[in-house]
Amino acid sequence: MAEHVFPFPKSTIPAGGEFGNKTAPRTIAHRGVDFAVAGGTPIKAATSGVVTVSKWNTVLGNVVVVQDPKGVYWGYCHLRDAGIAVGKPVVAGVTVIGKVGNTGTASRGAHLHFTCSAEPEGYSHGKVVDPIAGLEKRIAAEKPKAAPAVPAAPVTPAEAPEAAVEAPVAPKKPAVKKAPAIAPKAE
Repeated sequence: MAEHVFPFPKSTIPAGGEFGNKTAPRTIAHRGVDFAVAGGTPIKAATSGVVTVSKWNTVLGNVVVVQDPKGVYWGYCHLRDAGIAVGKPVVAGVTVIGKVGNTGTASRGAHLHFTCSAEPEGYSHGKVVDPIAGLEKRIAAEKPKAAPAVPAAPVTPAEAPEAAVEAPVAPKKPAVKKAPAIAPKAE
């Protein structure tokens, strides 16, 4: 099973919802990615890991943060509720983190604000990284790689099975035609 998946298709990221976007009304670069999805839509975990934060934040509303096995924190913000318990293990693509909401003073309609940070409180302050780029890199690393083609070694007659080895053939002697015997004439 995959350890990382997208919470929603990338096609649901609206113009202006991209990481680092500075389009008005923003005064600072966007610290996450917004997925424009209908309110109440269940949000499945994008990463396997453990819930480290499940609380209310005035700006971001209901927030859930999952720490993956590599120590990276993935934040889900503006949720309808933050009912999943801290310490609960989650499975990527299986466990429902919450439902899309419109909570907090920074929300302008139902959507998921998704963040990625090396810090537990990175969803609201501190250094963040592009969660889409992070997921793409991790998903690519999880794909099974094809085994490299091994060139076939030439088979020597000593290694070949007996049926495959031909015995040397003696050259054929040309057939000599014998003249028909002439029978003596009867007198």
